[in-house]
Parts: sequence; structure tokens; C-alpha cells
Amino acid sequence: MKLKLIPLIILGLIWPYNLSYQANIFTDISDSPYKTSIEYLYDSGVVEGYSDGSFGPNKKINRAEIIKIILEASTNEDIGHKLNCFKDVRGSWYAKYVCYAKENGIVEGYSDGKFRPAQNVNMVEGLKMGIESFPVEVGSANNPWYQKYINFVHNNNIFSKYSVLPQKDMTRGEMAHLIHQMMLNDSGTKKFTGIRDSKSAGCGINPPSPTPTSSIIDGRIRHYITNIPNGYNKDKPVSLVFAFHGRTNPNTQVRTYYKVEEASNNKAIFIYPAGLPEEGPNRNWSDPGDKSSELRDFELFDQLLEEFSNNYCIDTDKVYVIGHSLGAWFTNNLSCARGNKIRAIGSVGGGTTINECTGPVAAIIMHNPLDRLAPFSSGETARNQLITQNQCSSSTASTNPTNLKCVEYQGCNNIAPLKWCPHNDSTEWGGAYYPHTWPDGAGSEIWKFFESLE
Repeated sequence: MKLKLIPLIILGLIWPYNLSYQANIFTDISDSPYKTSIEYLYDSGVVEGYSDGSFGPNKKINRAEIIKIILEASTNEDIGHKLNCFKDVRGSWYAKYVCYAKENGIVEGYSDGKFRPAQNVNMVEGLKMGIESFPVEVGSANNPWYQKYINFVHNNNIFSKYSVLPQKDMTRGEMAHLIHQMMLNDSGTKKFTGIRDSKSAGCGINPPSPTPTSSIIDGRIRHYITNIPNGYNKDKPVSLVFAFHGRTNPNTQVRTYYKVEEASNNKAIFIYPAGLPEEGPNRNWSDPGDKSSELRDFELFDQLLEEFSNNYCIDTDKVYVIGHSLGAWFTNNLSCARGNKIRAIGSVGGGTTINECTGPVAAIIMHNPLDRLAPFSSGETARNQLITQNQCSSSTASTNPTNLKCVEYQGCNNIAPLKWCPHNDSTEWGGAYYPHTWPDGAGSEIWKFFESLE
């Protein structure tokens, strides 16, 4: 099936514009980052919600849905009432939209004569359809075929290219945001400039005083160490680094041995959160029974990212995460669950328990094959997840730092390189045998990796 454009729609939705919902909106969008876009499409008569009052912003969108919504948003023509253009579309509520799209070269069917209306649309298919349904200049990057669409949304501040995972299914919220921005440009309300702006909302604002060291998250006070670089300028965006400690070492201790902060040479804000319980021998970033996709402290990351982005001048394309041991496990999990917000990670001695990812993430992963506290196989699991996430091949090439036996995977997404370092540093600072250690020089190498990225 060759898709040329992309329209929007939703199977099972009530589409006639009903003003009785105007002031009510939907029951499930208050926490969605796409709330404004969903409301805009509703107010424009493009979408309505399900009969139970919900919109389903996190639900995947299918081919029939996206065609209807895009046509509702992008054309004022009478789309007609043809109902018999594909064998699996005949007489369906979406048939006239699909048939109009076929007649106008927006879509083509599969070789078996089917349209496959219930098939999900992935991110790059959705971008292509949504962008090409409006009169805009896209560009000419064609390797891979979808690169020009990713460049378009990045340069026009719709989605960061670092948040677009090509193979991920597009959600209804993402669809709403894309079409909202295209409609605003088409109406002249805003105009695409083609110039990327990654400054956070805190740019130009005087930073808080004193520097924040705690926040209330889900009703609990959560503490963290904050380091604001010397010479911080409210008008100049800086990187933001989250550093997560392990189960037994508190944030005060890992700050002394990670050494990423020192290597950054005042080019980043660092946040060292404290896990729970803050006092005692064992700390954690999740609660017992948490689903791997809904770990407790994903919310900690989300809220601190929002707070610091609103209060400091952050380069939103340079959000990094580091961690050791249990902190590496949490870092690896975050890189998948929040891949649409994180540019890169550096982790040492940790695994992962999640595999449904939201964006590509550049990564340098270090793990000692002799590690018994975090088995080497768990590190391999994290590596394998990133191979899939970043679309890498199975081939590798030796790379720096060679003293940590690092290799770089080949063929990865061009913005998401992956380094794997099965190092043999088995000595802790006091000289004792400890293969679960943070390797000597790991901090500076992690920062070099971050700085090497586009």
C-alpha cells in the first residue's frame, strides 16, 4: 500500500459536531500534553469523543480514522458519498472518506484489493499523511524516505526529531497535535518558520531563589540535590542532566563518584533525586507491584522536567539521564518510557523491564561481564532493547573509549547511536575486588558521548 497523504478519523467516534459538549470537553484529556490541540479540533468540528465522554488521547489511530480526520481538517470540498472503492470498505461509515481519498490520489490500496481500515498508522506514515494534506513545502531529504517529514516537524517545532520513533504507532493525541499545528499555519494564525527553537519556557525568566531542592509529587515531598552551573544565563539554554543513584548509595554519594558534573564544565544543570525511602539501607524508584510501564518515579522525572523547564532556560533537545546499579535500571527504563523527552543516557550495571518505547535515545551502556549484583545478562537485555529501539543492525565496530572495550552498533537511527562497553574494571576505589563498580573515567566518557551528539 502506498500512502501519499494522511487524513484523521476515529472508529467508533461520534462525529457530528455537538455543541452540548462544547463547555465540557473530554473526561480523559486533563493530563494530556495535547489537551489544547484536542480542544481546538473539537471546537473546529473536526472531532468528537466517544459516547462515554472520553477522547482516548493515548489510543492508537488506525487508517480509517486518520483519513477521516485529515479530510475534515484540510478540505472544504464535498467529498461525495461513494461507498464501494475497496472490498473491505463497502458501506462502512468511513467509506466516503476513503473513496474520496482514493479518487484524489491520497491513498492506494494493497495488491489484494483491500484498504485495511483497522490497521494502525505508525508515526512516519502519520506525519506523511498529515503534512501532505496541507499546502506546505516539505523539503527533499529522502534517505530514509520519511526523513524529510521528520525534519519538517522538527524545524517547525511540531515534534522534536529526537522524539519521533518511526516504527511506533501514532496515538490520537499525537495526531491531534500534528493536525492542529497544520491548521494554524494554513489559517495564518501562525506561520512555520523552518527554524528550530528548543528553548524551554523558563528562558528569559529570573531563576528561583533559593535554588529548589524539593518538590511535592503525588502528595509526597521529594528531595533532590540541584547544581546550577557557574555563570548560568537566563537567556542561554543549557543541558539538563538527571542523575539517579543505586539501591544502597544515596544521591550525596553518587555525586562524588559519577564525575559527569565535573566533566560538563558548567554546561549543564544537574539534578540528583533521592529515592524512597530517603533514610535507610535500601532505596527505590518504584513501588512493589508497579507495572513496568508505570513505575512510580516516572512521575518524579516528568514533574521535575516540567518544573525546571519552566523556571530555568533549558535546551529541551539536550535532556540527559545517567545512573548506576538500580539507578541504571531506572535510567534504562526511562529511556524507553520517556524516549520522546530524553536525548541520551549513560548507564552502568543495570538492566531493564520495559519494551514499549516512545522515542529514539542515544545511549552508552557499560556493564562488567563478571558483575553478579546486576547480572551481565540484564545489561544485555537493556542493550538489546536499545538495538531495537534505535533501529540498529547486529554488526558492531570498535570505538572509544577502547579501555572500556566499547563497540558501536552500526546502522542505527542517525540521531541515536548506541555504544556498548563490556568493561573489565573490577576494582573499587579502595582497591577491593568489586565488578559492580562505576568504572574509572566513566563519567568523563559519558559526557564526551553526550557532547558528540548532533
